[in-house]
Amino acid sequence: MSIRSSRILRGTVAVLTTALTTAAISVVSSTGAQAAVNTSASYLVVYNNNIENWLPSSCADGYSWDRLITYIKGRPLSPDIFTVQQVSNQTQLNTLTQRLSDELPGTYTGQIAIASPGSMGYTSTCGRLKNQQTNAVIYRSDRFTFEDATRWRSDAPEDYDAGTGGCQNLEPTRSSQDRVHNVAVRLHDNVRNEDVSVASIHWPTNTWHGPMCADENIKEADEAMDRLGGGLKIVAGDANAEPEDAGWWNDGKADGYRDPIAEKCGSRDCSSTYDTNGSRRIDFLLVKSGTGFSNVATVTPSMTGGEYSEHRALTAYVNY
Repeated sequence: MSIRSSRILRGTVAVLTTALTTAAISVVSSTGAQAAVNTSASYLVVYNNNIENWLPSSCADGYSWDRLITYIKGRPLSPDIFTVQQVSNQTQLNTLTQRLSDELPGTYTGQIAIASPGSMGYTSTCGRLKNQQTNAVIYRSDRFTFEDATRWRSDAPEDYDAGTGGCQNLEPTRSSQDRVHNVAVRLHDNVRNEDVSVASIHWPTNTWHGPMCADENIKEADEAMDRLGGGLKIVAGDANAEPEDAGWWNDGKADGYRDPIAEKCGSRDCSSTYDTNGSRRIDFLLVKSGTGFSNVATVTPSMTGGEYSEHRALTAYVNY
């Protein structure tokens, strides 16, 4: 073969290879996630969100939690840890972890607070879909090995209707309050070769005067972290309390917890830009023993192309 013919053949092969590669990339981009798994030993990609029972569109009042999944798929890295509140039960958690495993890089599993929560007593067609509510920690099983878990009940005043008396566990009342049962896990990070403890919390609403016991609830969360041990500690969830309520945020800070959102906005009392539920900042991602954060964000509807939950998700790359 002549040199000229060889060059022509090589050029033809190169053009075909480029075309085939472009076509393959196009197929992957249109059908699979753009994100990659985090392989760094220096930090963890963490998300938190109250998923509001992941309701079908017929009952979701315009919210679509799929928008958050689509947003995450477009991010550079998929979550290492995803704390969720108001998941219905073990069956829904299994469905959710399978969905994340199918649509994101990585393989996901989770630990739930209560596998089959009691009923909230709703009777309407859509209300019944929110009768069971509890919390869970989702994590990448291809990165972490599960080691241990602890579960505990959030507190409200003894007389939760009047808001009087000492703080005590909010047990099932005229409606089940399994939604305030928290779960924390200790995971071994096989990339870092270090243990990390993670809690998903959900504290009582003002219906039960829950914010009055927020200080006791952050203390109990810290005690759960101490029971589990580990180096890095992450407490995330729906506090149903603003930072100033009962001094809980200040006491959490005194106990060593850092608030990535507060550090980003420059104050405990952030502007409305950082509100997570209506005009309130009541969802938190708190970190103890880490060395800092990056890519901190409150995930707004403008970022996801529309409303996805009544609570805005939080995310941060949390440094060891």
